[in-house]
Amino acid sequence: MSPAPILPPSLQLLALAVLVSFLAWVVRLLRTHRLSVRDSLAWLLTTLAAIAATAFPSLLVGVAQLVGIHVPSNAVFAAGLVYVAVNTLSLTISGSSTAAATRRLTQECALLRAEVARLSARVERRGPDEP
Repeated sequence: MSPAPILPPSLQLLALAVLVSFLAWVVRLLRTHRLSVRDSLAWLLTTLAAIAATAFPSLLVGVAQLVGIHVPSNAVFAAGLVYVAVNTLSLTISGSSTAAATRRLTQECALLRAEVARLSARVERRGPDEP
């Protein structure tokens, strides 16, 4: 007797449609330069992995057995948790990089403003006709 499928076929097709739509959306964001390749890499890889697991449930069952998970539905929840964790970490890293760059640019801007103020004061002391 073969094991019962993890997902009914109609739910499997719906999940695949949602995942493929999400993947297409990420690719569209990449093409329109609203999302960088670096920031989208985790989304692309984890969504492709989710598509593979949804399209081939036996793959998920095999991986679940390999890591010692006896109930495939628990593997689905574990995979979902890993999916969210990987993408959250990716976004946190990106946010940290952006914060560091913003801090550096703010410091450089403050230094340049101070330099402009110093030069302006120097020009005002000399007067317009002096070299």
